Amino acid sequence: MKNAKWALGLVMMFLGLLLTTQFRITSQQNLDPTRMRAEELIAALTDREEELAAAQERIRALEQEVAELRRSLASPSTAAQLERLSLLAGTTEVTGPGVVVTLSETPEAVTAMNRVTDEDVWRVVNELFTAGAEAISVGGVRLSAVTGIRNVGERILVHETMISSPVEIHAIGDPAVLDASLKLRGGVIDLLSRWGIKVVVVRSEELVLPPVRTLPTFRHATPTTSGS
Repeated sequence: MKNAKWALGLVMMFLGLLLTTQFRITSQQNLDPTRMRAEELIAALTDREEELAAAQERIRALEQEVAELRRSLASPSTAAQLERLSLLAGTTEVTGPGVVVTLSETPEAVTAMNRVTDEDVWRVVNELFTAGAEAISVGGVRLSAVTGIRNVGERILVHETMISSPVEIHAIGDPAVLDASLKLRGGVIDLLSRWGIKVVVVRSEELVLPPVRTLPTFRHATPTTSGS
């Protein structure tokens, strides 16, 4: 009986030592700030490595897109299309043959208070475009699809520039065709002369027209997607 109690006591003491040791190890693992910090850093580092890999993949994709755009811009067909669009938009300086049209009032018109107006300018501009003019400037201002011409008192506002008589209109195109279109019997020159507006047309083998000074800002018009 005494031996049994002694053996049981040894077992209980050994079990107590095991529990105490396990508690100390567990407490040290849970409370060790260095171990906790290292685990957090490893997790954060893993997340950053994944983000970096995704960013590098996106960079490679963007570099490929840029390379493809450069190749397309370098192609002759794309370059020609861009050049044509810049001519249509008036964003580049152009040179070529054409005519210089000057509008001014005759002494009789001034006496009758008839002056060159925005309507007179538009009549000449429209006739020139109809005759095949490829680029036109009014008072040194290049015309585009959104250029406005209107009266402001006794002067004329062309986009953002005020001009007054005499008004010079430069048009690039076939000089002979442009000249003839303005001088048609019953045409623009005959009509304006009735109101005392003198029109002088001079052909030129080389005109230089400036680009559009300020590009328009589009707030409402947006290009439609293909297939819509």
